Amino acid sequence: MSLVALPAEAPWRTMVELFEAVADRRTQPALSASSSAGGTVHLGGEALTDVVARSAALLVGAGAGPGASVGIHLDNASGLEALVLHWAVQWSGGVAVPLGTRLALPEIEYIVGHAGLSLICSGGDHLGLARAASDSTHARVLDVTAGLSELIATLAPSDSADVSEHDVADILYTSGTTGRPKGVELTHANNVAAGIELARAMELTEGDVFQSAIPYFTSTGVHTNPLACLAAGSHLVLEPEFDQHRTLPVADVFRSTVYLGAPSMLTLLLRDADLSHRPASLRHLVFGGSVMTATMLEWLAAAFPGCALTNLYGQTEAGPGGTVCKPEHILAKAGSIGNQGFGPWTSFAVHDDEGRRAQPGVLGEIVLRSPAVMRGYHDDAVETATALAGGWLHTGDVGFVDEDGFLFYADRRKDLVIRGGMNIASAEVEAVLMTYPGVADVAVIGVAHDVLGEDLVAVLVAPDGIDSDDLFAHARTRLADYKTPRRAVIVDELPRNSMGKVLKRQLRDQLGQE
Repeated sequence: MSLVALPAEAPWRTMVELFEAVADRRTQPALSASSSAGGTVHLGGEALTDVVARSAALLVGAGAGPGASVGIHLDNASGLEALVLHWAVQWSGGVAVPLGTRLALPEIEYIVGHAGLSLICSGGDHLGLARAASDSTHARVLDVTAGLSELIATLAPSDSADVSEHDVADILYTSGTTGRPKGVELTHANNVAAGIELARAMELTEGDVFQSAIPYFTSTGVHTNPLACLAAGSHLVLEPEFDQHRTLPVADVFRSTVYLGAPSMLTLLLRDADLSHRPASLRHLVFGGSVMTATMLEWLAAAFPGCALTNLYGQTEAGPGGTVCKPEHILAKAGSIGNQGFGPWTSFAVHDDEGRRAQPGVLGEIVLRSPAVMRGYHDDAVETATALAGGWLHTGDVGFVDEDGFLFYADRRKDLVIRGGMNIASAEVEAVLMTYPGVADVAVIGVAHDVLGEDLVAVLVAPDGIDSDDLFAHARTRLADYKTPRRAVIVDELPRNSMGKVLKRQLRDQLGQE
């Protein structure tokens, strides 16, 4: 059971019920995505649900019926197949498990074994890796390289399974930045709640065309974007890959009204895109995954005049659910991740180490409560109990609430550096270092120190080189002396996951070996 029950006023209880509602929209555009067979496929509501039901028949024929866990090893180049097969698993009463196409074989083998996958849907360039994982785990592989239209052409739609809102609908594996990835179990009710709340957070309507290039296998790609669109009745346009030179032309073709991207994507868009041809239809830019600086917000507002800006803060374990900073506050409260939950069912707080609500301005752990919050971690009762202790989801993120009730993110709890007994949020230091000319990207990490316990290292991307002494002198004018790094390491690029988050554990491991 989840922390909070899905309220009685929710119009749907399961993903099956949601898809039946999608079918009622008949010819209204629902999904445009690239197919494994090539080209872009456009589906209205009735056609989308029909394809989902026929794909469910394909899965059942492959031996993956009710109760089966099925891996979807595809990216946005096969976005149609990825999303439809994910939903088809749920339609058939199974559990869908995205498998990142950037994962290495041992990582895939671990998830296949841990989740108990009986079938892996894969294709194209990724098929070889899926088959290698099959050899060691004995999970079968369904090759969808030819595309769904050919595979399901002769199949009758499968009847939907008799599923409960409490049944697990999918398992989303965390990025594994702190060790082995954990499988986040999300029920049908969690999925439905997330879709409804996200649609409200982004103020989506049936008339919206929602465009994004976030990869399917991330929680944003498989939940945030599609679930919000399904719940709102919006048209989801899934880009096959992120290309900052093509984003705006695609938006122009589809007359996109809402675009969601990671801050790193929007940075590249500002840097490289032809902004003189911004589509007139675009009214809303949504971002999340990392904090957007005040400077970047001002650049976005200037480059996209008239566009609303919205910041989402969430977590896979929350559905993803979380907090939203709405357009009317985004510039005045630059850096805030909001003063409200995605919708009326989500609440947040900042707790101190004793589990009490922290006073304004005092750092503590961000906690969430929502019907979208996970049932728990797959096959890990201990971690589940820790994460959901006290009736809240403990995010592991550190933040504070200001006097006006706005939440500010400081750092991941594990990324707080304790230098000589002083707590330092690396994100605060990074924001200052990014204001120095010539710094293109930066990550601040803690490394072991004989006297201080931990010391700060700035890992920098600076294509034209950097004077580290001058950089740190610049930082000392804006930061307390104990927050200023004393060592800089120059790299070509920072390691990031699919959502653009820096893999600090990897950096710590690399520097620890030097």
